[in-house]
Amino acid sequence: MELNTYFQGLLSNIEPDDQAVAKAKKSHEDLREILKNDEQISDADPDTYLAGSYARNTAINYIKDVDVVLLLKLDHNKTSPDVVVAWVQKSLQDHYLEVIPQGRSVQVRTDSGFELDVVPSVPIGDRNGPILIPDRDVKSWVASHPKGQISFGIEKNKDTDGYYKPLVKIMKFWRDRFSNETAKAKSYILENLVGENLTGQPSCYASGMLLILQNIYQRYAIYLNTRVVPKIMDLGYSSVNVAKRWKFNEFAAFMEEVRKSQIIANSALRSQNEQESIKLWRQLFGTKFEPK
Repeated sequence: MELNTYFQGLLSNIEPDDQAVAKAKKSHEDLREILKNDEQISDADPDTYLAGSYARNTAINYIKDVDVVLLLKLDHNKTSPDVVVAWVQKSLQDHYLEVIPQGRSVQVRTDSGFELDVVPSVPIGDRNGPILIPDRDVKSWVASHPKGQISFGIEKNKDTDGYYKPLVKIMKFWRDRFSNETAKAKSYILENLVGENLTGQPSCYASGMLLILQNIYQRYAIYLNTRVVPKIMDLGYSSVNVAKRWKFNEFAAFMEEVRKSQIIANSALRSQNEQESIKLWRQLFGTKFEPK
């Protein structure tokens, strides 16, 4: 059965609460004001915008952190990313007690315990277009397009009559409940898999989720035999493979969860017995699957 009121209740139960949203908003606004006015950083004509699941409106449960893209005017051919990360780190240490350099960003923790990731970047062309960001593996600048990712999500949500972003959230919650940690695909990989495999306009949340699971398995099961991780293109910037760090054992474990879950979802959707259908969906979502 479709059980739309139960899916609506699930979504209500996994949405970040108002307090978490307010805390995230104040934290990133304060940080962006600091970056704008910092004596050192201001020399590089800085600009900032939000990225990540918070900006794409696909975060669930609690907002762990917020990504802040820091656009800088500099020559990336003459300046290595590790130098820029160290420079941003030094400047932020004047404003925050906890400042930690990471592979592609500088993480700060506010007095209230909220974490923000500052991603230094260089525009490739127009400041609304693709950017270069640090890459921890190859220790060089690599291309990304956070604004393209945001635009894709907005358009995909329109094209699916508003189902895309809620289904991303539902799929993230489904993933978070895996008992096998190895199977838990990174959020942005999962988000792209949903965008790629949610075809057409679903008639309900239940049919949308089943469609996504079935399409993922049909499209990628062949890679289990070749022991190769497929390329998952960034739907906001197709030249980037978001699965480049996905290990085969992680991919295989994820696909096993997809295989099992599509069987359960198919039985749950086809069942004409409401209690039986609820029981089956709760195998995937637990007790948060309840009517709104």
